[in-house]
Amino acid sequence: MKIAFISLGCSKNQSDLEYLIGDMVAEKFSIVNTIEKADAIVINTCGFLQSAVKEAIDNIFDVVSKKKKGAKVIVSGCMVERYRDEIVREIPEVDFFTGVGELHNIIDYLKGEDIKKKVKRYYGKKRLLVNPPYYAYLKIAEGCNNRCSYCTIPSIRGGLVSRDMDDIIEEARGLLSSGVKELILISQDTTKYGLDKSGSGLMDLLEKITELDGDFKVRLLYLNPDGVDEKLIDFVANNDKILKYFEIPVQHINDRILKLMNRRSDSKKIKDVFGYIREKVSDAFIRTTFIVGFPSETEEEFEEIATFIEQYKPDYSGFFPYSKEEGTKAFLLNGEVPKRVVRQRISKLQKLQRKITIDRLKMMKKQDIKIFVEKPSEDIPFIFEGRAEFQAPEIDGKTYIIDGEIDNGYGPYIGKIKRVIYPDIYCAIKRSEG
Repeated sequence: MKIAFISLGCSKNQSDLEYLIGDMVAEKFSIVNTIEKADAIVINTCGFLQSAVKEAIDNIFDVVSKKKKGAKVIVSGCMVERYRDEIVREIPEVDFFTGVGELHNIIDYLKGEDIKKKVKRYYGKKRLLVNPPYYAYLKIAEGCNNRCSYCTIPSIRGGLVSRDMDDIIEEARGLLSSGVKELILISQDTTKYGLDKSGSGLMDLLEKITELDGDFKVRLLYLNPDGVDEKLIDFVANNDKILKYFEIPVQHINDRILKLMNRRSDSKKIKDVFGYIREKVSDAFIRTTFIVGFPSETEEEFEEIATFIEQYKPDYSGFFPYSKEEGTKAFLLNGEVPKRVVRQRISKLQKLQRKITIDRLKMMKKQDIKIFVEKPSEDIPFIFEGRAEFQAPEIDGKTYIIDGEIDNGYGPYIGKIKRVIYPDIYCAIKRSEG
């Protein structure tokens, strides 16, 4: 049986699907890239925001219109977990639904076996990467206990459940032996790893991972600022196997709004974290995110975000309009900010961040950078694209190769930035590393 897959949403969703694909290959299913050739199509959905739900529904009906006669449509993941009863009723074109931690049920369904109530399973032993094989996301926990007032994650994925450390190390060792050069640690809040258990936490995990043999790097994503302390920053600064890259979603900087968001950091904590990183790891790249237009946000409170960006100069920032999500505490708040105002505010922040990012990337022209080459560009004919070490996959722009010899597969290569066209860089390869 031929199976096609569509992965929507975040890297955690992608990891879930990779475990399923590995299991399906072990069960002798064939994987195809074309919907029209598939006997079954699995759409793994995001349900975090209404925009993600719309994207998922659009994909479902696109698949329904393209699939061959008799092919099964299977929908899994966060949207199913959040809206199972409604979508089962409203989308009869789907043959099978299954939620978060239940993707393994798809195999039983396709084999014609009874679907029995099973314990949720988030990891597996036969994972097959769907991205270029020089990097891999490594999920270290499920769920979240932070309970931010705007967030649907706890109702979808539940509370924090840290993954067994030995299991993480075993998977990391296997990924490295298969040729992975970059392990990207992910969870809902990576800093909270181990807090639901007595004993080891994130620092212990990082020590064990970085002690593994091999020439590889570790990237840390989803670091909530309340969990970032000087000890963690110092560890990153002094360990050559950890990339000097911090993704720290702050969401706002005004204390009243942060309290309404039920964030665990106040403005002082956030500024202390950014300031210490800049002091201790001067060459670090920092990525952050902001929610703009949270209920009752005033113009003055919004301007605090702009001031923070000007002063602390994050290298990359994402700006997202507040999304009113049913089932969250923020859903009941008054003081909706008009969409036109939110768009104007985001536009102002984007212009500000654009200049900061361009200036930082132009500074990188002075030094050699490490580059991975992924594939022929889909945007520009006759050249290759990839990313530099200071670019996280999918979110920090692309690296285009405009000169030099690609003779070592994915790389890494040593190169120079020749041009910056936001958010991308255009580079010449000098040599292969190693």
